[in-house]
Amino acid sequence: MHSWNWQIFLNFFKNHRGFFFSDKKMIFFIAIVVVGFLSLVYVFYGFGSPSKGARVRVAGKEFSVQVADMPASRTKGLSGRVSLPENGGMFFDFNAYGDYGFWMRDMNFPIDIIWIKDDSIVGFSENVLPEPGKSIFSLTTYHPPKQVDKVLEINAGLVRKYGFKVGDGVFLDTR
Repeated sequence: MHSWNWQIFLNFFKNHRGFFFSDKKMIFFIAIVVVGFLSLVYVFYGFGSPSKGARVRVAGKEFSVQVADMPASRTKGLSGRVSLPENGGMFFDFNAYGDYGFWMRDMNFPIDIIWIKDDSIVGFSENVLPEPGKSIFSLTTYHPPKQVDKVLEINAGLVRKYGFKVGDGVFLDTR
């Protein structure tokens, strides 16, 4: 039986140092590692993936929404859009309870934020206004009244117009 000899291993690398450590091959190796890492990030976090469309029913009213269920789509949210259709919105699905903070970074119109836990409304942040010109560090952050697992953003004033209240059901239909 032959036992492992570290000297053989070290001599191999010493004699083949030029192959493993030449500048071009090392740059190629680093590039492969970086591309592999970025591919894994894309697969697991969905960076760059568009949000999916769906319908949400709240107390008998239907909204056509984009679903933000990946970190990239959650971070972008409604930022940069000029407006929403009357019954349009964005539905954030976190798949876990938390105290998720929302801000109005790069927003161009006011919204109502509906805080949802287990498919039931637990609170509102109404008529949340854009804050143009504010630095990212000085933006107001809005938080739910308790931990939530979902959030619905709709046009400002619709919570009051439709008479939504705490306890109303919220149902997502992704067909």
